[in-house]
Amino acid sequence: MPTLGLSMIVKNEALTLRFCLESVRAAVSQIVVVDTGSTDDTVVIAREMGATVISKPWNKDFAGARNAGLQLMQTDWVLVLDADEELDIKAATSLPGLLVGDAAGYLVPIRNYVPTATGRGWDRVTVANDGSHPRAKNAPACFVHENCRLFRRDPEIYFTGRVHELVEHRISALNLRLSRANFCIHHFGQLEAEEARARKASAYLELLRLKVREMPDDALAWVQLGLQEYECSRECQAALQCFDRALQLQPHASEAWVFKGMVLLDAGQHQIALEALDRVDASSPSKALGAHLKGDALHNLGRLEEARAAYRRAVRLTQDDPVVLSKLGYTEVRMGQARRGLETLMRAAKAAPRTAEIRERLMRACIVLDRLPEAAEHAEELTRIDSQPRSYLRAASVWMQLEQKEKASRLLELGLKLFPASTDLQRAWHELSLGSTPNPRFAAGKA
Repeated sequence: MPTLGLSMIVKNEALTLRFCLESVRAAVSQIVVVDTGSTDDTVVIAREMGATVISKPWNKDFAGARNAGLQLMQTDWVLVLDADEELDIKAATSLPGLLVGDAAGYLVPIRNYVPTATGRGWDRVTVANDGSHPRAKNAPACFVHENCRLFRRDPEIYFTGRVHELVEHRISALNLRLSRANFCIHHFGQLEAEEARARKASAYLELLRLKVREMPDDALAWVQLGLQEYECSRECQAALQCFDRALQLQPHASEAWVFKGMVLLDAGQHQIALEALDRVDASSPSKALGAHLKGDALHNLGRLEEARAAYRRAVRLTQDDPVVLSKLGYTEVRMGQARRGLETLMRAAKAAPRTAEIRERLMRACIVLDRLPEAAEHAEELTRIDSQPRSYLRAASVWMQLEQKEKASRLLELGLKLFPASTDLQRAWHELSLGSTPNPRFAAGKA
């Protein structure tokens, strides 16, 4: 029977490493851990769990660190995990059959648990968490992507790219077969505190800038950099230049087209965004995000029938993502399908009751339908979900339109207690004292 070993790199992973190694204990006969500078008990824990540990100074190169571990592997096959991951319990029954197959490696689905009910990771949209893993029971959703994490030990198969490193390029260059695994890996890193994730994103941005200098003809590296540039700074131009470079190298790269469309949408260039999104391959992994964003572009261009069709496709592809549902419902309301649209919006709000944009969309729909008492209730709920000056101003404005001055006054007072320096709330309070209606200044037509 072919043998299997685990190879991993770590730094200060004492809180999670034991869970990771416990998950593979029965499946592997060798564990190699490359430590890149831990100052906690990471190395002690790794050795307690039977690992061979080597130290390698960190030189901003994930591939280099991983390849150092591969050099010590003696098993027929290599499994790669990070310390914030676990091998699925069902893998024990799946692995033996894979190890006797003729593939050189296997793409393994990685379930990335996230703290929000909706969103995306890379070009994959989130789906509801099925609760199958006890450590992720409180995570409302996850997104799934695939990497080659199981491959034959071969000196010609190694990692490339100093960040977002892969062995897939080498397997492809050797004309070897890559198949799909029938087990998954659970990843908990997205559940870290926001501050920790922000630090990691900033570090990755630096590494990606180095990566494209070293691999200037790698289209995927340019897409990765473009997305990281945008997510770290929200600056459109640098991101768009990266996506355009990727498309020069690989004109049919769906990830580049979908992210280019996303950035152009955020910049308000809806028609150009639509043209980019029309280039997303309908069979690619980007198709769900592409359908969602295409609905946004069409909605903001006033092409509501087409937007509705795009959102309906996105709903199917995302398994009823609540945000997409709410956009479908709001589009239907704007098309005059009031009952259907409100039912869809309420279903979205029930599925994700703490998601501010869904509640705001429901409030706007009620305003469109002149159902101001319901709009006011939803606006007030928004102040509890998304406490910021704009939320209090908007709720007060709707109550004033209903001539409910006491309720408007109460909300403005509460808002000023929380945000005493807000000039918008101060101005609204002054207008209210003069009998005017505060203006929330929000666009009722946007998706």
